[in-house]
Amino acid sequence: MLTRVREKGQITIPSYIRQSLHLSKDSILSVTKVGDGILLTPKPSVFEATSAGFIKAAEEKGISLKDLLKDLRKVRHQSS
Repeated sequence: MLTRVREKGQITIPSYIRQSLHLSKDSILSVTKVGDGILLTPKPSVFEATSAGFIKAAEEKGISLKDLLKDLRKVRHQSS
């Protein structure tokens, strides 16, 4: 399914999706950037709270993104 972004950033969500998620005119959606995409959820996303908690814990322990990526490459190499 494709949709067009309108002048003020508005998009149309197909009616069958709105109906299946019980969305109405004034429904609140959570908008989250995920990689090169956008995730829309009909209520505040668990992803946002989880990622915020993860970031806080990593910062408290002095773990950087560079450290995480290094460990990820190591684990991927071990499992192949």
